[in-house]
Amino acid sequence: MRRWIETLLKAAISIGLLWFLLRGGVLERAIEETRDRFELPFFLLGLAAFALSNLLGGIQWNLLLRAQEIVISTWRAVSLYFVGLFFSNFLPANLGGDVVKVVDLYRETGKGGGAVAATVVDRGAGLIVLSLMACVSGFLYWKWFGFDRFLYLIPLFFLVFIGTGLLVLSNRCVRFLERTLARVPIDSVRTKGEALLQALFVYRKRKLALLAAFCVALVVQTLRVLVHYFAARTIGLDPPLVLFFLFIPIIAVFLALPISINGLGIREGLGVYLYGLIGIESELAFTISFLAYVIGVVVSLLGGVFFIVRPNRGRVTPAGPITQEAERSS
Repeated sequence: MRRWIETLLKAAISIGLLWFLLRGGVLERAIEETRDRFELPFFLLGLAAFALSNLLGGIQWNLLLRAQEIVISTWRAVSLYFVGLFFSNFLPANLGGDVVKVVDLYRETGKGGGAVAATVVDRGAGLIVLSLMACVSGFLYWKWFGFDRFLYLIPLFFLVFIGTGLLVLSNRCVRFLERTLARVPIDSVRTKGEALLQALFVYRKRKLALLAAFCVALVVQTLRVLVHYFAARTIGLDPPLVLFFLFIPIIAVFLALPISINGLGIREGLGVYLYGLIGIESELAFTISFLAYVIGVVVSLLGGVFFIVRPNRGRVTPAGPITQEAERSS
């Protein structure tokens, strides 16, 4: 019952925000502008960029899985990655797609803790890269054009960048998290938390795997930013590319909050506000964000195909997969 209430609240937020953004004829003008300005080559470039980003994202995830001694083929990792992307369109939680691919991988390998840890670090690598992009692009835009409205956000993104790295590499952070988990009164929660923590700490001894994943993440996140740029070019706009490397990380931070259905309404509302700061009209700003979303949905349909044709794999039931994996890796 509680989940249904949460889902309804998220749906209400998404619908309410979309209604607010599209009131007063904005939807009609957005459709008209898109029809008159639509440039198919740039839309196809957006599809290609997003598809390639997810292909590389699957490779990045597989690198992190192998550091946990979870060995699957690159193609299997990529197909699971696309399956997760597909289900993220429909599941109410923003991380629902990750849950689907981790559960499928656990059924195949019996290694749940390592799969969860790899997925958490995969997300963390993306956050670090986006934070770095926001810092660099904000500084460059200020130097080139004098745009200083978002300079106060640069230290925030820098702190996120440093904090995420310290969480993985700092002994002090390790001890703090261990002490915090030791105070959890519920035994099952404490045990699972400690097991996951041990699986995450495997990466402190796998720095080459982290470096490789970070390098791939740079390319992945660059391609995903380019999707929004190509969406703008699709409707005949050509804003400075560097701005997208500042705006998209800001939007991504808010999309991580579990307060809407797959970010609908949040993405478009922030797009209208941010692109409006550089003089783009609201209907065009809305269209940029919505086209980027449509590109993601179209590409994610590949995940639905992979899910349908996936091999029938039996459920593996090892004894304590998370604990065993953590002990074997420590």
